[in-house]
Amino acid sequence: MRLLYSFRFQQIGDTWLASAVGQNAHLFNGVLQLNEVGHFIVSQLDQITQSASAEQCSEPQIIDRLTTALTHEYEVDEPTARQAVQQVLNYLQAEGVLQ
Repeated sequence: MRLLYSFRFQQIGDTWLASAVGQNAHLFNGVLQLNEVGHFIVSQLDQITQSASAEQCSEPQIIDRLTTALTHEYEVDEPTARQAVQQVLNYLQAEGVLQ
C-alpha cells in the first residue's frame, strides 16, 4: 500500500485541503478534503510511503503503524484509532490516490 502522489496541505478553518504535487500530480485533478485526524493519517502514510522500508511493509503492518501513531498523537483507544485509519484509507482508495 502506498500513496500515488505526494501532497501539499493547506488548512482552512477545521478543514485540511491536500493537493497533489510532484512528477505525476497532473494525473490527479482534485483536492482531498480532510479533517485534522485525516490530515495526520495522510501525513504519516506519506512518510511511510517515502521511507526505504515502505515496500517491505504489508498492508496490515502499515495499518498497525498508522493506528499506533494515531493512539500516540491523540487520546484515543486502539479500536477507535483503527476504525479512523480504515475510514481514511477507504476515502483515499475511493479518490484514486492509494495503491
